[in-house]
Amino acid sequence: MRGEAQGLPRVCMTFLLRHQQRVDPLYASGRGKQGRDTSLFSRAEEEKRLRRLSASSYTPTTELLLRMMDEGFSCSFLVSGLLLGELTEADQNLSDLLRDAITHRQAEPLAESYYQSVIPLFREREEYRFQVDQHRSLIEDFSGRRPSILVAPDSVFNRVVTMAAREMGFSAVYTDVFGKNTPGLSLEQQYLADGMPVLIRHCELSDDIAIRFGDVDWNYHPLLPDTYAGWLATFHEGIVHIMVDMEAFGGRFPAESGIFTFLEELPAALSDAGVQSILPGEAVAAASSPEEIPDELLESASVAWPINMMQCTALEALRTAGRWVPDKTTYRRLTARDHFSYMATTSGSCGTLTDQRTQADAYQYFTEYMKALSRFEEEQINLVRAKSAVRILRCISPDHAFHFCTPYHREGFSAHSLEEFAKLLDVASDACILHHSESQDFENWIRDIVRDDKLATEIHSLKSREEIQKAVDRRVLTLWNRLK
Repeated sequence: MRGEAQGLPRVCMTFLLRHQQRVDPLYASGRGKQGRDTSLFSRAEEEKRLRRLSASSYTPTTELLLRMMDEGFSCSFLVSGLLLGELTEADQNLSDLLRDAITHRQAEPLAESYYQSVIPLFREREEYRFQVDQHRSLIEDFSGRRPSILVAPDSVFNRVVTMAAREMGFSAVYTDVFGKNTPGLSLEQQYLADGMPVLIRHCELSDDIAIRFGDVDWNYHPLLPDTYAGWLATFHEGIVHIMVDMEAFGGRFPAESGIFTFLEELPAALSDAGVQSILPGEAVAAASSPEEIPDELLESASVAWPINMMQCTALEALRTAGRWVPDKTTYRRLTARDHFSYMATTSGSCGTLTDQRTQADAYQYFTEYMKALSRFEEEQINLVRAKSAVRILRCISPDHAFHFCTPYHREGFSAHSLEEFAKLLDVASDACILHHSESQDFENWIRDIVRDDKLATEIHSLKSREEIQKAVDRRVLTLWNRLK
């Protein structure tokens, strides 16, 4: 489970405070009030959740960490921009506590994108830099301290992240992508990616606290501080990076589980085991001659996520919306990693809380998200010059998506925009193309749902896959050119 070598083991512990983001089902269904950010996301529900977690988790954990830091324990904090923005109105006491914690001599603040965004997947380096700068500036205004280490989005790591970090003057980047025993990499070592120092989050040890602590069937339950410190002590000369969602303390695991006692007794256990707690900045400074991560690992990391078709469809629809919607604040909230986690049967890990859901639940959130995005785009159409072009290019609600099939079965995929329709023509079976062409389903959907009479008329007489696809591609290109 843990390796052995010679030297002094060290640990960097980071506590995450994240703002859970979900689209409002009322807005998605069309029953909510017309509006922008405050209707697409239910502020009342968000504040209710924040107050609940503050009372059970964030406040007592931060108070405990302050006492631990007074006694010499070192740790870092990653507080989401949206959560920090809510605190002044929702919980001033927690806001003050976090300021005391982040400014403590034994603490270090970290930076991420303000909206915990998946925007690096779109290769939008300037947009990613904007969101990171927004978060870093907020932390600096809040605490007077400027974060020097960037945390990459969960499951997302590519050259957009590393190049942005370098250009913005960060000293290192944290990532979880290599944190599960990646062949050829040692989790306790520092590496380079495009010349940028990379710190790898240790997912197994992070999950021991965030996920497995309350599992009564786990071999190490109840997890004791001495046991955990003993695991860390096996990493001689290494630096182990642990990130844990603060919600685990008193939120996921109640006080009766012993989670607060575990945390309170951990510094003494670390000391007894010869493990030193240090800050991420100190870890970066301590590294000597780090090796470059091989290009093949960087390339594989860049395509490791998303993991299912619903996520891919939603991400593609979101990417398209980002090219034209004027309301960038709402758009940026829609880029949050949370939304796409809810579209999978399992989400979380590497120190963030895991959730299990059925396939039906995952599809339900995908449907709500796509409906919300579709409605949001409809509201934005009147704010742009080329209204007819964006109306045709917009995201289509799942209720009106084009479902590819044959007379005998579903193909298993659906088009939620004209662009996605063109791409899916590539993978549809010959029988499917023939069926829809003979039934005039393509032109009817394009005319009645997409609302493009011109294209519907053009493909009326087309039968082959290639002819239909070329016609759609030409039309899409023409429409985008009208938006330039």
